[in-house]
Amino acid sequence: MKITIAGGGNIGTQFAVHFAEKGHEVIMFTSNPGIFSGSLSIIDKEGNTIHEGKISLATNNPEKAFRGSDAIIITMPPTMMIPLSEMIYENTDESTIIGFVPGNGGFELAFRKCIERGNIFFGIDRVPAIARLTKRGREVCCSGYKDELYIGAIPSSHTDKCAALIESIFDIPCVRLPGFMALTLTPSNPILHTARLKTIFNEYRPGVTYDSLQLFYKDWDDASSELLMACDDEIQDICRALPGFGLEYVVSERMFYKAESTEQMTKAISSEESLKGLTTPSVKAEAAEIKGRGLGGIRTRRRFLSERIARHIERRAYWRERMEKRMAARCDEQKEETRNTFIPDLHSRYFTADFPYGLSVIQQIGNIAGVDMPNIDSLIDWYDEIAIVNDKLIISDYGISDMDTLREFYMQ
Repeated sequence: MKITIAGGGNIGTQFAVHFAEKGHEVIMFTSNPGIFSGSLSIIDKEGNTIHEGKISLATNNPEKAFRGSDAIIITMPPTMMIPLSEMIYENTDESTIIGFVPGNGGFELAFRKCIERGNIFFGIDRVPAIARLTKRGREVCCSGYKDELYIGAIPSSHTDKCAALIESIFDIPCVRLPGFMALTLTPSNPILHTARLKTIFNEYRPGVTYDSLQLFYKDWDDASSELLMACDDEIQDICRALPGFGLEYVVSERMFYKAESTEQMTKAISSEESLKGLTTPSVKAEAAEIKGRGLGGIRTRRRFLSERIARHIERRAYWRERMEKRMAARCDEQKEETRNTFIPDLHSRYFTADFPYGLSVIQQIGNIAGVDMPNIDSLIDWYDEIAIVNDKLIISDYGISDMDTLREFYMQ
C-alpha cells in the first residue's frame, strides 16, 4: 500500500518506521522535509535499534503527499485539523482510508465532508507506545508498547478492515469498537494533561512567574490525582447517559492505571518509567517576546474561507485580539528580575490541543447528554482565563446540536 504519514514528530516517525518495515511505500507529510533521511529507525531505552524502515519521500507539498495514497495516518495536533481536512479533501478521492492517532480531539467532525463523500475514517484510542525523538528526521526512542489497541471506524462496518491493517503493522491485537464515540470520549490526555496543568499553574496570570517547576509525571502529586479522578468519573457519567453508543468500551483512567484511591493513582503515574524525565511545558519569562513564543511566535496556518469554517475563523480573530491585549499587559508587568524564571508554555500541545479540542469536545457531548460536570467545567473555565490561543472545536458547527444529530453522526 501507499501510505502517507501526516506529521513528522514522535508518533509520525514511529508509524513511518513500522509501515516501511512491513514493506509499504511511505511518504512523510511534514513542515520540515529537509531534515528527513531516507532511513528511519526506532531504538529502545538502551539505544539498541529495534525497528528500521526506508521512506520514499518527505514533503510539505500536499499534492505530492496525498495524491494516490491508499491510506493517510494523521499524527498532527488537533490545531491543524481544519486546514488539513481541506488539503486532504482536495487531493484525494473517496477510496482513501483516513486514520488518526490518538483518536480523541474531534478530528472526525472536521473530516465530516470526507466521511460524507465516502472515505473510511478510523481512529486508535491511544498511541501504540511512548515515543520520543532522539534525532529528528532519523531516529525515535519507543518504549512501553501496548498489549492491545482499540479501533473505531466510520462507518462502523469497516472497523474490522482498519483494525486488521493496524494489527498487521504493529503485531498488536486490536479490539473492534462498535461505535466511534468511544474514541472521542477516551479520557487519556484530555484529562491527564489538563488536570495536571491546572494543579501546577492554578495561580498563574500574566505577570506571575515561577523560579522552578516540578517534572510533569515524576513529581505527580495527590492534588493532580484527585482532579484527574474526578474528571474521569464525570466521563463515565457521560458514558452511562448515552446507552447504545458502545461506550462500555471507554476505559477509565482508574482502570487503565489500576488505581482506586488517590494514593494509588499518584504512585502509578509518578512511577511510570517511560514518563519520568518529561518536563512541565514552560518557557523562560523574558521581558517582551517570550523567546519567539509571544506575539511573533504564533505559528501561522492556512485559512480557508468556506462557510463551513467561517465561524471558526471569527473565533480565532477574537482570541488573537485578546492575546495582543494580554501580551501588552505582560510587557508592562514584567520587570528585569523576571529573567531566568518560568511561565507556562501556552503554545504547547498540552494547552492548545487538550483543552480546546479533547476536553472541550467531551464537555459539549456531556452537555447534550445532560450530565453535570463541575470538574470538567472548571478546567475549561480556568483555561479560558489564561489562554493565548483558544481554537475551540464547536461541534454545533458540524451539525451536532442535540441527541438526534449526535446519534445520526456517531452511529453510522
